Amino acid sequence: MLYYYWSRKGIRPSELHNLPAGEQWLIRVFYEMEMEERERIAKTGNVWATLPMF
Repeated sequence: MLYYYWSRKGIRPSELHNLPAGEQWLIRVFYEMEMEERERIAKTGNVWATLPMF
């Protein structure tokens, strides 16, 4: 996770380490959500975002 944020978001590991525990937890949850979304996209092959039609 630390490498991901450093390489893709430009956030140094020390910045994440120095956050309060609640914010570290929230960032971890967001990371897991993004990884699940990437996995879902990879499985379906749907690389283009779609918007619901009104």
